[in-house]
Amino acid sequence: MAVKHVDLDDRYIPKTDDQDIIVDVKIGDGQDGTYAVFLGGDLIKANSPANLGGKTNLKNKNTIVSATVVDELEETNWTSITVKISEGSDVTTFGPYKAQAEDNNDTVIYTLKLIHQ
Repeated sequence: MAVKHVDLDDRYIPKTDDQDIIVDVKIGDGQDGTYAVFLGGDLIKANSPANLGGKTNLKNKNTIVSATVVDELEETNWTSITVKISEGSDVTTFGPYKAQAEDNNDTVIYTLKLIHQ
């Protein structure tokens, strides 16, 4: 069983000055997996939406989303993650980021670094 690493970078610019920033991850393509959200070096939340606080809380920090997806479907080896960031009613979507596992039951690890401005 192989492990594939997918390293991703993107940029997120907060939209408001006073709304909490919520990060949620959806694992797609009928596969199973788990994820964690970090702000700077601190674990904020695993396997449920993560509240990063407001815009000032992001200053000089990056958000890291780490998702581990196990290819369980015999019909396909495709995996994907979609990251959604909400600020009040404003939603920004990153992805879906897709990668193909080499064989059934292989693991794909996604690491998304979100740089804040």
